[in-house]
Amino acid sequence: MKIIKKFVNKCLSLLRLGHEWLNKLTTSLIEAARTNSYIETVSPTQADTIHKEIKNLDIKFLMKEYEMFVRQSLKELKLENKHVKIGVDVTEDNTWLIHGIRNTRPSTHKGNHHVNTFQYLNIAITEPFFFPLMSVPYTSLNNLTSLTIDLLKYLKTLPLKVDMVLFDRGFYIAHLIDYMENRRGGNPIPYLMFVKKTEPVKDYIEQTEIFDVFCHTFDYCKDKSGWHPSCNIVIWKPDPKVYPDVAWPFATNLSPEQKTIDAYPKRWPHETGFRVADEAQIKSKSSYLIIRFFYHLLGMVMVILWRVQSENNNHVVFKTFLKAVEAKYAKLIVYPVPPPDIAVY
Repeated sequence: MKIIKKFVNKCLSLLRLGHEWLNKLTTSLIEAARTNSYIETVSPTQADTIHKEIKNLDIKFLMKEYEMFVRQSLKELKLENKHVKIGVDVTEDNTWLIHGIRNTRPSTHKGNHHVNTFQYLNIAITEPFFFPLMSVPYTSLNNLTSLTIDLLKYLKTLPLKVDMVLFDRGFYIAHLIDYMENRRGGNPIPYLMFVKKTEPVKDYIEQTEIFDVFCHTFDYCKDKSGWHPSCNIVIWKPDPKVYPDVAWPFATNLSPEQKTIDAYPKRWPHETGFRVADEAQIKSKSSYLIIRFFYHLLGMVMVILWRVQSENNNHVVFKTFLKAVEAKYAKLIVYPVPPPDIAVY
């Protein structure tokens, strides 16, 4: 249970302030996560200190510390060299900021496009169970394709056997598909992607009766050169007689068959998993990206520890787990003995 304290100390080097101070801070962080509150509310005397230390952090250093924690957890869960399915998606962290800054992006949720949010690109195991592997800040200055490719390169370094990487339609980008196809290198990344209904895709849908496969060629520019990658577009109409307008288009480099398409719902644990992670979200009104990102990764650390607990012992709901961990850390705090009551004469 001291892993959270260890992670916080490795990132912020706060042990110099004493074990008691760090124990109290860790307990306060878990309480803030469990109650979806602010650290300023739970421990106002420590808030300024921890935020000052977080501001001095480098994002890459923070991600490296999280990566080390992930690798150790993969060992504990015996996931090394196991077959897994992977999900990639973007999550949002609401902000109080009225006007957008360079670290935020407009919300993608319906009706909230005018709202700016802190966003993170996540990659996570979705099968056999949800396990967040890494997140990276996704700001208005970032390129989604470049960030995704960086995460896929990171995925290759992990001791996992990836059966499939699942994407939603927001990742239907020629450069990204070209990278995963990797026809020249001969080392493709297996993927299944729900695609946008562009004009070419609409033409494929019109030509399909129930199930069909089309070879689609893209046209995009990179490094001052024209590129023409291709991929398979699979069109599936579940019930064309009853619902003639319903068609599901997918891009994939896997076997273009019904069995492959049926695996797409394996992406849902990614979304539901981060909804659980939001239950451990420490609130903040800070406009500093690094502070928001630190709290985001800390929430994912708690989710992974919950998964380890569930696999090794009896399963409990996430909030109950946080409450139990908070109680464990609270016992480590040595409170000063109050002075005895002295009668005044």
